[in-house]
Amino acid sequence: MIAGDALSTEAGRLWAEFGGTPDMGEAMHSVRKLLEFDIETAICYHGEACRGDIREQLERMVS
Repeated sequence: MIAGDALSTEAGRLWAEFGGTPDMGEAMHSVRKLLEFDIETAICYHGEACRGDIREQLERMVS
C-alpha cells in the first residue's frame, strides 16, 4: 500500500500524525478503511517502508 501522508513510519512501525488534521473523525475513518485490505507493506511519505503486522498496527491506531 502507498499511504502517502495518511500514515508515517518511525523505527519500522506505523503511526498516524493527525496534528494538522481538521477532521479527526474523518482521518480515523480513513485508517479504518485500510483494515479491509490484506496489506503486506506500507510505503509512507514520511519514514521508510513498513513490513509485517500491518493490520495489527492499524487496529491499534483506531482502537
